[in-house]
Amino acid sequence: MSEKHAPQLGRVLHGINNIFTVRVEDTSYLCRLKGKRLSSDDRRYNALAPGDEVYCELDVAQLTGMITEAAPRRNAFVRWNPKRNAPQTIAANLDLVLVLASVDTPPFRPRFLDAVLVAAEHAGIAAGVVLNKFDLGPDEEVLERMAVYASLGYTVFGCSAVAGKGVSEILKATRDLAVLLVGQSGVGKSTLLNALVPGAEAKIGDLSAKYNRGRHTTRFAAAFDHPEAGLIIDSPGVREFNLQLFEAGELSYTFPEMREPATRCRFSTCTHSHEPGCEVRAALEDGLIHPDRYESYLRLLDRSCI
Repeated sequence: MSEKHAPQLGRVLHGINNIFTVRVEDTSYLCRLKGKRLSSDDRRYNALAPGDEVYCELDVAQLTGMITEAAPRRNAFVRWNPKRNAPQTIAANLDLVLVLASVDTPPFRPRFLDAVLVAAEHAGIAAGVVLNKFDLGPDEEVLERMAVYASLGYTVFGCSAVAGKGVSEILKATRDLAVLLVGQSGVGKSTLLNALVPGAEAKIGDLSAKYNRGRHTTRFAAAFDHPEAGLIIDSPGVREFNLQLFEAGELSYTFPEMREPATRCRFSTCTHSHEPGCEVRAALEDGLIHPDRYESYLRLLDRSCI
């Protein structure tokens, strides 16, 4: 008979069709949820995500198990899934979110970057921006936006994943961390992942084919060991990043440059869009807030706030 043990703590690497690969110490097990679901908020799109820590009853001989309980999360990076009209956790227990952009093909998209940075700020997770395809030569406008991100405290990288340039700097900066990669389709996220973790793209292809998800497209988040120490989590490429709904007063606090002036507005309910005595708009007029960042704020205010 197969030998079973008391529940042990492991980390979710990925999950497809409610079958989760969980690593306990140095061994991976295919695990299902005990019962149909963990006790949780039924409004969520998914109960578990890569990076989650869970307790499992393991069948060591068969390398399978049952997930009995999820451990409390330090944090969770969440987007809004419009098809299911529910919050979707992309990854949990993170140290850093890296959002990728490209110099060209697809073009630099600051609205996407700002939405991801807002989600990271809201979750209390450190964030950075990676400008890929740097060898194509970014124009002055792109370089200016990258300088703005750096001035706000975000870690900024320039790299060419295809040529391998700048990859070693990213590896050094992410050692010992649990890192999530987020990017639009076509920015070179899979290429960067493969440069950071050789063979990762092939592993994703094998998993996708096994579960009939299409071999060449990342359709689910998956975690891989950092070559030195830590965890790198790849996420599906998306065309746009939808945020959870915010209270109108919350959004400005996810923009670092708006936090301090927002405390000095005449009205505590100021949305920083039209009200008199708004110190955020005063900071904008004084050149302390970049106009394009403010434009991102207004667009997110319009579509992501209640």
